[in-house]
Amino acid sequence: MAVDRGVRRYTGWYRLLLRLYPASFRQRFGEGMAQSFRDLCVERRRANRSLFGLALWIFCETLAGIAKENVMQMSRMGQTIFRVALGSLAALMVPLVASRMVPDWNWRPSGFVIVYLLFFATGMAYALIARRMGAWSYKVGVGVALLAGFALGWSNMVQVADSGHPENLAYYSVLVLGLIGACVARLRARGLALTLFAMAATLAVIAVMLPSGAPPYLARNMAIGHGIYVVLFAASGMLFRHASVARAQS
Repeated sequence: MAVDRGVRRYTGWYRLLLRLYPASFRQRFGEGMAQSFRDLCVERRRANRSLFGLALWIFCETLAGIAKENVMQMSRMGQTIFRVALGSLAALMVPLVASRMVPDWNWRPSGFVIVYLLFFATGMAYALIARRMGAWSYKVGVGVALLAGFALGWSNMVQVADSGHPENLAYYSVLVLGLIGACVARLRARGLALTLFAMAATLAVIAVMLPSGAPPYLARNMAIGHGIYVVLFAASGMLFRHASVARAQS
């Protein structure tokens, strides 16, 4: 029994050490490494030899492997951040050039900083979420949803700033619904499909019930814009539904 307690104790410590590996590495190799360590401890005990020296050597070797894997993981993340940062800078050139060409475009420097942060946050969200699944429909669905959400949030931010109508902030409830739905669904395709359908329906209700008070020609343009957003959210929901069905059949 004393031998078993010693093996269990060292194996338990080793399992705790393995938690320092990145999740993807731990899921693939963690259980096998723990079992191999336990088998070595059992053989060591059968030979009436101390476990301390073996455990110390393997723990040091494992710590080196943990450091290496985490550096590699950080390197891949660093590359992603660098690419998104450059892409966001390229996208920022559009409003920056437009501000020089449009006479009434008088943004402060802080406005460009906010826009850059929005571009960067949207790009990072796509990079981190879309890589969770290999299905093309999931990746495209994420892209469409983020694009529509960014455009909706951006257009309403500008509209509220220009018109001073705080009731237009109701449109942000669509984005809040999407954020809550994504968290509840844990980014699973089926849950995201339901979330995007709910966002499309909510936006349609807001567009009908919220009075615009705009001239007829402007109201028509707003109705077309609402329709485009509803179609984009619904299309993203259909893509997520496709990804869910494909995953279930695979």
